[in-house]
Amino acid sequence: MKSKDICDIIIENVFNEWRNSMITQNKREQWEVPKYSKSEINKAGSIIADPSSSKEERDNALIILNNWRASHAYPLQVICSNLRLRNPNAIVVQRLKRLESITGKIERFPNMSLYRMQDLGGCRVIVDTVDQVYEAIEKYKKSRIRHILKREYDYIQYPKNSGYRSYHMVYQFHSDKRDTYNKNMLIEIQFRTKLQHIWATAVEMMGIYTKSNLKSSQGDEGILRFFTLVSSLFAIRENMPVCPDTSEWADELINEIIQIDQKNNIIMKLKAINQAIQTTEYNENFYLKNGYYLLILNYDEPSLDIETFKPSEFELAANIYGKIEAELQAKIDTVLVSVKSFNELKEAYPNYFINISEFLKVLRSTIINYSQYNKNAKAFIRNNYILEDYIPVG
Repeated sequence: MKSKDICDIIIENVFNEWRNSMITQNKREQWEVPKYSKSEINKAGSIIADPSSSKEERDNALIILNNWRASHAYPLQVICSNLRLRNPNAIVVQRLKRLESITGKIERFPNMSLYRMQDLGGCRVIVDTVDQVYEAIEKYKKSRIRHILKREYDYIQYPKNSGYRSYHMVYQFHSDKRDTYNKNMLIEIQFRTKLQHIWATAVEMMGIYTKSNLKSSQGDEGILRFFTLVSSLFAIRENMPVCPDTSEWADELINEIIQIDQKNNIIMKLKAINQAIQTTEYNENFYLKNGYYLLILNYDEPSLDIETFKPSEFELAANIYGKIEAELQAKIDTVLVSVKSFNELKEAYPNYFINISEFLKVLRSTIINYSQYNKNAKAFIRNNYILEDYIPVG
């Protein structure tokens, strides 16, 4: 049986259980609330990250983890609503962290506790320019919020060695009206430009297809170096500092990018990935406003299944999300997100729609802009791109 068919069965079963529960308890839909102690949450995280855990231990731990993760939905909604209000022209999306990402993080950082994980609830603000990034940050800091700023990281002024560039702020949620959520509920906000965003999603997609965690600097050294160099090239385009251990000169970056690509055929792999998945048929249900989208991506078939939920159906969406992750984690990639529109969904999560054409277009135009007299670069563009499709960006 195909995994997509299994997904349909899981969704139907969870939906029936949820509906029956709503009827028998005669209750309205409500936000999930934390039900477990700090020690229980941390123990659950350790069990799930431990490959030697028994199935019974893991199943019980998943119940605790899913409750703790789903409990972040209300604080996340409050913070993202504020950000949308203050940044009407930005793309503002929110998501609950994937199970695979949670366990991978605990495995990479054994001293990290699930209770203290800062990005179980994540919100992303995507704008056009670096100036707009810092404007959005200042507006949020100066707003009348009660949440507590715990830490912040400027990966735009100080890019990571991997090439990652973005601005992060971590807030501890605080509400005068809902004390239930004043329990170390940490929400991470990422501010980034569209250029930084398309780079990050291209890295994630390449990592998925090479079955390596490239965004955590794990994988083929040539591919990792390629994306670091491209990030520095994009940083020059935005008049920002380049990544550590890379040249500050665009021509030198381009020459090294060409050398690495000739050995690894990275551009051709990206183009192949971009064309790999079947076209998803959309329907009117996809165009709901301020609802939840569950994206279920099967790379083997390949196919993309999208389930939509109204804001009042969050508990149902979270339950289906957790069930699919628990039973099909090795076969599919899934994420539960909330956006204002379906078009924003496609722009914010192009990796789920296998659309990295914008990354390829920007890389091509950047190389052309900075290599007018570089014969190697011209040959590289001619061999790797269809020039009739060239669209200047920026």
